[in-house]
Amino acid sequence: MAQNYTENDLLRYLYHEVSEKEKLEMEAQLLVNADLQKAFVLLKSGMESLEKLSEEPSQTSVDIIMEYSQKTSNKNLEMV
Repeated sequence: MAQNYTENDLLRYLYHEVSEKEKLEMEAQLLVNADLQKAFVLLKSGMESLEKLSEEPSQTSVDIIMEYSQKTSNKNLEMV
């Protein structure tokens, strides 16, 4: 009997967080289940899009954090 896989199961598969047995079972289902294939393609596409995003903060964000840090650091020194 085929198991009903969820998007969560597919994400675990994509991130290599399934056992070898689960991996083989899911791969077999992906070959025969068109709905599962569609969900898999969408999730994989989204995952690839996320990986392409920039992971660096904007310079404005860095400046705001540095300014805040400097202000609070000065206040802490005044208290001592």
